[in-house]
Amino acid sequence: MKREQLLSDYLTRFPDTPTMTLAKMAVKEHPKMWTSLESCRSQLRYRRGNTGSRSRSNLADKKHLREPGKAGFKFKMPDSIADPMDDYQIDNAKTFFMNDGHVPYHDDIALATALAHADKYDPDCIYMNGDMVDFFSVSRWEKNPEERNLSRELQLWRQFLAHLRERFPKARIIMKIGNHEERWEKYLWAKCPELCGCEFTSFESVLDLRKWGVEMVRGKQKARFGKHLYAIHGHELWGGANPVSPARGFQTKMGVCTIGGHHHRDSRHTVKSADGTMITCWSVGCLCDMSPEYATINQWAHGFATIEVDGSGDFMVDNKRILNGRVV
Repeated sequence: MKREQLLSDYLTRFPDTPTMTLAKMAVKEHPKMWTSLESCRSQLRYRRGNTGSRSRSNLADKKHLREPGKAGFKFKMPDSIADPMDDYQIDNAKTFFMNDGHVPYHDDIALATALAHADKYDPDCIYMNGDMVDFFSVSRWEKNPEERNLSRELQLWRQFLAHLRERFPKARIIMKIGNHEERWEKYLWAKCPELCGCEFTSFESVLDLRKWGVEMVRGKQKARFGKHLYAIHGHELWGGANPVSPARGFQTKMGVCTIGGHHHRDSRHTVKSADGTMITCWSVGCLCDMSPEYATINQWAHGFATIEVDGSGDFMVDNKRILNGRVV
């Protein structure tokens, strides 16, 4: 390889390497090419345009030029690899909002009651706000081996989703990934990382979301209804929410109007700021079995909500509770 080509190759491969460091590398790897280290360094400096303005203007090949700077190694500021998530915007006029169904460990009466209300409400959008699938079989908690059947769980979930789409053929259906759905993702990370990133292991494929035209909101991603109401599942908040009033916990940690689930309890909390701004937060009840093995005694309540957004982006929430098969 000719010297000119060799220098160009080094400068192309290591554009940010200090010139002296690059010269030492070149001389070490090709000791017969240069009479001295300084000779190699001078030729590299010339091609980088570091030998004066006249030399830069006379340089035929200017592709390796870089701005002259002080001698010495400089650390370049690295580009961030963070993946920030934008809010998932929802502007539909009427939304039926439900969470924590834990299918196939749902409560038959509660879920049927909620969907019967949705029939009459005739929503533009159905928003499933996390933990609609239980994923018991791949959870990290102790499991009854007689109940550990992932195939059956997925089959019954797909049956539910097919029913939901058939029942509301024109509605926009959106599914938020909650901590129970994340069990599947974490199971893959721990047990079979080789399958991560494969299309057939994605939520869209495993949960049949793509098949039934269901949109997906990522696990830690916020949704926003109109201009002022934010929706989270509830597991996004570090340290959890207030154990007495989840809605107050949402208000304290979010600082904006928020609706969420996760705690299986319905609650509401309102504060008024010094400038007169009203901030109200809601937690929505669940639709799952009320006495699972891991929490046979609890303070849970069945429920769902409706959200209406007007043309100006303002919203109205109606947080409903289900008691003995009746909406109250």
